[in-house]
Amino acid sequence: MLNRIPMGINAMARNVIIHHPNAMNCEVYRKQVNRPDVEAGGTPSLGGMMVLNTEDESDVKWAFVGLGFALPADSFQGASLVDRGDASLGGDLHPFLIEPEEMIGNPEGFEVNKNDVIYLLLGEGEGAAKLAYEIVDVEATVNIPPYVSRYIASRRADLDLMPGDEEETP
Repeated sequence: MLNRIPMGINAMARNVIIHHPNAMNCEVYRKQVNRPDVEAGGTPSLGGMMVLNTEDESDVKWAFVGLGFALPADSFQGASLVDRGDASLGGDLHPFLIEPEEMIGNPEGFEVNKNDVIYLLLGEGEGAAKLAYEIVDVEATVNIPPYVSRYIASRRADLDLMPGDEEETP
């Protein structure tokens, strides 16, 4: 009975995010480790202790997960000022509301996870610039399951793709 509230909020949020004029198209990529399995003769990166998570891996590739919509959730967040107090450095973390193009449960539906990279598409077509953000945290805005999620992203300028770049994916 109580879970009907967050389910309704999630359904309304999906409609708002998809149809909002400030929402941007995005692509979601997930990190995959290239190292062979330890059972198959591969060696762990951290000696005998194994690898704690994919941040510890040196050899990774990025696999396309799906298309979605990203809506900046707080465009007027606080930020540090420079010493003279005449300019803002901008915030390091950027909250987003993200919805996949297809709902979870559909064949192409997916869930955005921590450590995924989203590319905000600036334009249309193959030559569009893509700005990269990595999901560093997932927050619950309503503390009743199924949770209403807000994604905290950190800028990944090293993965940006601009028109004319050789690489198509990270």
